[in-house]
Amino acid sequence: MANLSDALQSFARDGDRFTIVAPEAWAQGRTLYGGMTLALAHEAARRYFDDLPPLRSAQCVFVGPASGRLHFMPGLLRRGRSTTMVAVEAVSDEGPVLRASFVFGADRESEVSVDSPPLPQVLAPEQSGPLFGHSESRAPGFTANFDMRLGGGSQGGSGGEAMMAVWSRFTEAPDCDPTTALLAIADAPPPAAITRFPVMGPLSSVTWHVDMIAPWDDPAGWVLARAEADQAASGMTTQDMKLWSECGDCLAIGRQQIAIFV
Repeated sequence: MANLSDALQSFARDGDRFTIVAPEAWAQGRTLYGGMTLALAHEAARRYFDDLPPLRSAQCVFVGPASGRLHFMPGLLRRGRSTTMVAVEAVSDEGPVLRASFVFGADRESEVSVDSPPLPQVLAPEQSGPLFGHSESRAPGFTANFDMRLGGGSQGGSGGEAMMAVWSRFTEAPDCDPTTALLAIADAPPPAAITRFPVMGPLSSVTWHVDMIAPWDDPAGWVLARAEADQAASGMTTQDMKLWSECGDCLAIGRQQIAIFV
């Protein structure tokens, strides 16, 4: 396991970019796992523009493997009275890795109010079984940095409904920006379509859109990620995602497309 804070400490500024050697403890196969890559992109934006308001939305395309020496280059798209838009491009020594855009926005007064989705009916973390079952085998790499428990839906490979509600928390609580931490943990569970996998096999995030709903102030706490596959065919799956804190606050809503190699 590896603490997220330690990885971020090695994320060094070099002129107008930020550089890191992809930490093996956060890898998924030959690449950093998607949540870690987007977390680094957010950290680059946050450090380069030090007066940013809270993150409201992030969109990214995972272009190529995030391995070896990685360079994250932030740039300003637009700065308005309450909203700032930032683009971050990441490249390795082998080629492009990620293109992301972030929308940061200050609070504004509004008479419009719609309640966010409530915490679904699931087992509490202490009542939930381990996501990867009780065998000693588990998914390799970055998953060792998380305690993940299945609170609802189907187990991977079970053939059940294409929905998983997974509680996750860091094995070692990080001391870093809470939004960076949330992006790093939000993508930790596997896609919901894994419930239909006849055998376990590789997968890779292609696109990810996430809208931030409420701030997360407890990076040591549990996060529930509920993902439901809209469809899976021709080696791709698309899913809807929602995240809640243990106390019931909806933290984020997103959509994701994932390549599957089964």
